Amino acid sequence: MHVYQIEGWTTEGTSPQADDDTSMRLAPLLSYAQLLNILFYVFNLTIPISFFGILTNITNILVFYKMGFSSPSNLSLFCLAISDLLCLCYILIVSFGNHPLFAYVDVAFSLPDVTRTGANVYWASAAIGAWITAVITVERSCCVAFPMKVNRIFSQKSIAALIGSMVIYQIASGLPRSFGIVLQWGVSPKTNKTLITFVTSNPRLIITSYLASYSIPVLTSFFVVVLGTVFLITKLKQNSQLRVSLKGLQNNQANKLSDKELRLVRTMVFICIIFIVGSTPGILMSVATNVHPPLNTDDPYLGFLCMACFDISVIFISVHSSVNIFVYLRMGSNYRRTFSEIFLSKSSKE
Repeated sequence: MHVYQIEGWTTEGTSPQADDDTSMRLAPLLSYAQLLNILFYVFNLTIPISFFGILTNITNILVFYKMGFSSPSNLSLFCLAISDLLCLCYILIVSFGNHPLFAYVDVAFSLPDVTRTGANVYWASAAIGAWITAVITVERSCCVAFPMKVNRIFSQKSIAALIGSMVIYQIASGLPRSFGIVLQWGVSPKTNKTLITFVTSNPRLIITSYLASYSIPVLTSFFVVVLGTVFLITKLKQNSQLRVSLKGLQNNQANKLSDKELRLVRTMVFICIIFIVGSTPGILMSVATNVHPPLNTDDPYLGFLCMACFDISVIFISVHSSVNIFVYLRMGSNYRRTFSEIFLSKSSKE
């Protein structure tokens, strides 16, 4: 997620850096008023979606904790719910802090600036969620390709060690950003009041930290998930054709075990598809800004359009971080049973 400080732009939509050169005062492709209108609707969507997603992920955490971590998949999905929860908490805070309705709130600090200080948490959580989704994809792919060896490769201890390593890497790669920013007193162009504002002291350090802690992990995980999902879907189709040809053998014990594995694979495929759909807009925007450098938030012509596109992509991120519970309830019998024991105990007893 990208959070922008737009107080420094003039109400006409031109960059303050262009004040000394009238030839640089370009009319933006998307006006400042249009940007505020888009942000109004974007944050009106992300606030309720994020709040709903926080509740669903707390539910997922409780259910998977009660189910236990004897299965590596349960441990991975438990950690995925934690990362999604942290992402949604940050999106909710930023949505309030950057909402146009609160632009002129009389407080002693700039709301958009202060909310940006938590970006490290978001970067780390989003990247860890992408890593975990990639691990789940690889684990299920190996289960299909090497069913006799997968338990030795992806044990509970190996998954825990892998996720722990991801957390350590994300903290280490994101920590330098803390040394490149500082909160200090400044004058707001909107209200002409002295506020606590966000100042970048070392832009190169922040960009390097962003690439190492967010862009590279998320892009790598995205392509791994895409390739793994294609492989799993292909194998599922092949398996379905094989099961049709062996229809008379569907009642043996081996086939019942196969049914259980297939349900788990289908669940993981849906989780991966949700991740791909939710991540694609943000990935495309990140690639576009690197391929076409003028497409950045400081550009006097494309800046507001870039901001709007990034903020619209947050809607997709908030949705894909919130809806996994529906896949679990639809596909996982153990999840449904545990969910009923926790939240519908009276009905389950009946």
